[in-house]
Amino acid sequence: MILGMTGFATKTLVIVETDGTRTQVSLNLKTLNSRFLEVNCKIPYALSHLETEFVKFFKQHLYRGNVTLTIFLSNPNFFKGAVEPSLSTAQSYLNAMQTIQHTLQLPGQVTINDIIPLPNIFSIEEKSIDEKTKEKIFNSIYALVDDLNNLRKIEGKSIYQDLQNRCIVLSQEINKIESIAEQIMQKRKEEVAKELQKLENQAGDQLNESQKSSLYHELDKIDIHEEIIRFNSHLENLKTQLDSAEIEKGRRIDFIVQELLREINTIGAKCPSITSIAITIKVELEKIREQAQNIV
Repeated sequence: MILGMTGFATKTLVIVETDGTRTQVSLNLKTLNSRFLEVNCKIPYALSHLETEFVKFFKQHLYRGNVTLTIFLSNPNFFKGAVEPSLSTAQSYLNAMQTIQHTLQLPGQVTINDIIPLPNIFSIEEKSIDEKTKEKIFNSIYALVDDLNNLRKIEGKSIYQDLQNRCIVLSQEINKIESIAEQIMQKRKEEVAKELQKLENQAGDQLNESQKSSLYHELDKIDIHEEIIRFNSHLENLKTQLDSAEIEKGRRIDFIVQELLREINTIGAKCPSITSIAITIKVELEKIREQAQNIV
């Protein structure tokens, strides 16, 4: 199974206080591509103490991606307590005003209208949410994650099919290279044999080992048999990863693609006559690497 990394889900619920006060709560969950799991919570202050629990749950069920949780209240004051006067602050203001009036010998009297507009005269405490409200919010979070992961599965099926098709192309192209390489090696072996025979005829018993080694070294330089074996081994590993039960596989696929690219680069350098096929393989591998960035 493959999971995509992008998705969006939304839920709405209504919370009602015992006094009949109500608010509509809108929850949105969005995920985008990211190398790791990154969580950003945009939530009311009254729910901020739940953020660590949200993050822990996302780590367990979303695995990877840039996750943004947004919670919006239709009634912003729903979780706020009663307005209370800050008497100590008001008394401090009054004392300061009386000091200024006495020191500067200013006429007039201080009234309530002078005090009320001043900052922090009133305080509003945030109310703690009860267990019932907390349960409602978390049930919505669970449902959001389920909906989002269902979307990720749909995206994953599309990516899986694309990667399977590209693996087929890779198998076909590397088989072409193997066939051509065998022909090139056979032709070169025949040429080396002729050159050896020619040298032996010319030098007789004087043909030294360095001359032979030099000719055989030419064969080694164009021999890509080992690279093809390793390429096919990595390709089988890639196919295995696509069908594995492992959920987090995006980075594994990316690492395998790096190994495949390393082998095809070596093959292309050793055997310039298959450059066009090597380029086709590199293009397919780059497309697979791009898709790996979309996989959890």
